[in-house]
Amino acid sequence: MDPINAVDWERLRRVNSKVVTREMQLRLVLEILGDERLITSSILSSVQPQIGRKFVYRDLELKKEAILREARIRILQECAVVEANRDIIQLSKRTGKVLQKSSLNSELLTRIGANADLERAEIRKKHQKKIHFHLGIEGAVRSSHQPTNPKRAKKRSENRDKKKKKRKKYLQNKKRRKKEGLEEKIKKISSTVVRNLSSVEIPNTAFLYLAKGLNFVESKKASKADLLYDTQEFLRKLEWKAFFHEHPQEDCFEGNEHRDLRIPSRKHPEGFQNAILDDIKTKLKGFVSNFSPEDPKANLTAAERRGKAWIKKEIEKESIFITKADKGGATLILDYGTVLDCVGKALDNKDNFTLSNLSEADKMTEVQRTIRQEVLSLSSSGVISQTDKTLITGLNEKNNLKHAHCFKPVVPYVYPLFKIHKLNQEQITNKVTPPIRLVHATKEGPLYRLEKWVSPYLTQVSRRFCEEEFILDSPALINEIKELNSRGTLTSGRGGVNLFTLDVINLYPSIDPTFALKGLKEALAFSTLDTNKCYAVQKFTEIIFKNSFVCFQGKVFSGNKGIPTGNCVSRQMADITLHVLLFAIAKPQLRTLWKNIVVWKRFIDDVFGVWSGSERQFHLFVKSLNELAKPYGIQFGDFLFGKEVNYLDMNIYLGESNNIEYRLYRKETDARLYLQTESFHPKHVFKSVVFSQMIRVIQRNSQDHTCVEDLVQLKDDLARCGHTEGTLEGMEPLAVQRVIENDLYDHLNQPPKETSGKLIYSVKFFKEVEQLKKLVGSLREDITQLCGDIKVIFALRKHSSIGNTVIRNRRLSESSSESSSSEGSIGPRSQRCGARGCLTCPLLFDSTDVVIVNGKIVNLDFRLNCKDKGIIYLAQCQICAAGNSILKEDSYFGQTVTPMHIRMNGHRDKFIIDDRLKFEQSALSMHCFLKHKDDFSMNHFKLGIVRKVNPIDLDREEEKFIFNFRTKVLGLNRIVVTR
Repeated sequence: MDPINAVDWERLRRVNSKVVTREMQLRLVLEILGDERLITSSILSSVQPQIGRKFVYRDLELKKEAILREARIRILQECAVVEANRDIIQLSKRTGKVLQKSSLNSELLTRIGANADLERAEIRKKHQKKIHFHLGIEGAVRSSHQPTNPKRAKKRSENRDKKKKKRKKYLQNKKRRKKEGLEEKIKKISSTVVRNLSSVEIPNTAFLYLAKGLNFVESKKASKADLLYDTQEFLRKLEWKAFFHEHPQEDCFEGNEHRDLRIPSRKHPEGFQNAILDDIKTKLKGFVSNFSPEDPKANLTAAERRGKAWIKKEIEKESIFITKADKGGATLILDYGTVLDCVGKALDNKDNFTLSNLSEADKMTEVQRTIRQEVLSLSSSGVISQTDKTLITGLNEKNNLKHAHCFKPVVPYVYPLFKIHKLNQEQITNKVTPPIRLVHATKEGPLYRLEKWVSPYLTQVSRRFCEEEFILDSPALINEIKELNSRGTLTSGRGGVNLFTLDVINLYPSIDPTFALKGLKEALAFSTLDTNKCYAVQKFTEIIFKNSFVCFQGKVFSGNKGIPTGNCVSRQMADITLHVLLFAIAKPQLRTLWKNIVVWKRFIDDVFGVWSGSERQFHLFVKSLNELAKPYGIQFGDFLFGKEVNYLDMNIYLGESNNIEYRLYRKETDARLYLQTESFHPKHVFKSVVFSQMIRVIQRNSQDHTCVEDLVQLKDDLARCGHTEGTLEGMEPLAVQRVIENDLYDHLNQPPKETSGKLIYSVKFFKEVEQLKKLVGSLREDITQLCGDIKVIFALRKHSSIGNTVIRNRRLSESSSESSSSEGSIGPRSQRCGARGCLTCPLLFDSTDVVIVNGKIVNLDFRLNCKDKGIIYLAQCQICAAGNSILKEDSYFGQTVTPMHIRMNGHRDKFIIDDRLKFEQSALSMHCFLKHKDDFSMNHFKLGIVRKVNPIDLDREEEKFIFNFRTKVLGLNRIVVTR
């Protein structure tokens, strides 16, 4: 056959095959329609409409079957038959067109017919098998005249049984392998990442959940209310930038060490108008209004979600306590009672702590009063400025307190960190409770702003005073080692030298505050601060040490010795104290032995050095040093001596010619767990993790072969956390290049590049954030014209991580009465405080009331009462709420950092109808004046506490409720009040 006819034949064969297939499908559909049993079967899966869940009652089951039957018949008749006929006609026309162009019509027709007969027979055989299967007829399709072969039937039955057994065995093996794999995985997790030291049996699902890591973030849908609040904050900052661009003035905080003490504000520039700014506002707010967030892909499996639910339930029952290990990054599970006992025993030690007779509230008031008196005294004498007075205490020029949440301190508490690295593997296996280190959580406490004011000055003083021994971190030590090697300090004229490390036992609890303050006085005399600053720093540090306290289980504890662990001045004071002890006291008295010290460098309580004497002399030196330090409460315990030591995160050893070499060091208890790529973080975060860890490994290895080994280990650990091989291989040369560049810049001492002005757009990370970035990028020219050369930087905040969910350090320190605030309220589920004469209690909603705002139900928190502070509250006018309309202008959402009854007294004081200046200061009184003057009273409002939140989040949470319940559109929040 010629080529053209060959092509024609191939085309005809393909088209005709389709015709035959569709014809046979049509025949099958018609056969199904003609048989009642086939219609009700599942022979055609594509025509089985799903009708909800399975019904329980028999009559409904019959109804379901009837509906299914009718649906199948309708689909087959109206769709399957019609479509098959249409396809057959179209394909037949295509066959005819091909035959018209060919010269060998008769030959082609013969071959096509033969081919079609074969295909029909094959398809018919398959369809008959399918029909007989669904009709329950065993055996293959046979003609009526063909007899059944018993031997063949028996053989086929045996084959089917063998296949079933084989399949069953395969599934059993698969299930067994899966179970063994899970057990092996859990065993690995429990030996490295998650350590169960409790008596509670932890289910595998909980291990799988915690193995994600405490920094893992569950995927979450974007919140329009959050995004709107963040956008409004960005626009407010942009407005101020534009205002200062048009009206230049000096920023009093520019280059100031107290920028982080700025008082937060939500004010806008008064009377500032700009068309470009209005256009930017319209576009950004329009994006948020029209934004439809999508549900991101779930990054927790069903088993992990079950584990999360189990853990949260056990934490609420207070049966387990979950925390992060002091070092190594492992997650620890302990018995809640055991943790309470450990902290209680540490606080009951009368040598270290004293139990105060004051309550938490009285102690807070006493400390605040002490601070204000001292600050006012120093301010009036000119030692500190009026600005410093305001930053520390919040008192303005008239000594009235500013109404900012940062000046409403929270109660400081204490929590433990467990030193699991102090235990060996046998002790961990036997679930021995590790020793603890108590951390004082004083952030946002009464002394916090005073500490933040003192901290930058103490940092400057301590680094200058301890300059000869101070190292900031591992990279700083590496630079010192490189300088030693380049100078040949250890190779020129030295005999045998050894390395050594020293470690102070419990440094912070051991420091004598009186001795530390004397050391501070010496350091201040050595500093460049002016006299007034030195006096203020000395005085304020004394106040911090004298008035430092923590609360645990409703009790107040003050320290007898030691300095607080975890506050803003602890490290600087520890550096100064040790420097005075070592160089002002010990060095002159140990002059002979001290001559053997070639190198001495210290990172807080960890000392690294090079010793030129004998090992016996070194032991004598340590013994003598401890004898001198004992009167001051300091003791050097753990020490290493030899040609190789472990210090910080490095293994340091002496190489050829006494050069100091080093490589990365990891403790046995190090979990080596990095952020998993499934976590709900921006993509650049995962690249940054890989990049930074590779730089760390390269910097901490002085030899190429050890660097390669550690990089291989790092890649394995990162691959286990989900990073692809391609990403790891591509990032390695970039990390090497960055290390070379950093070394070059350090060598050249090049100053950092100057950056243009920055404007931060802080939002919680969400799936569609790139759309927002693209929109802001398109507004770049407008922003430049408005504010000058300025760069908008997105700061993407993360959602709550696993650590935020399972670690409850503050709750551990709260007493049972604090954890259920409504204890003492009147009646079950009431928000009334029960105090005699409380004017707020009669106005509160009852638990039986259904509170509705603009058609939505508001859920009140009946664990709280009107004595609680740091809350979001609801006020609803009962006169306006009595109408029949669903949307009513009757509700107001507010916030207060003070107790609720005091805030309500503030509203009540504004209900003076004859004093416009008064009633215009409250949205509630303004509403009564505008809507019903004749009923001008606070008693027409019903009140409810919606939620208790951290004071720093009050603005955001208030805006979220206003947005969700639309009270700025239809509500009292749209009323503008005067301040």
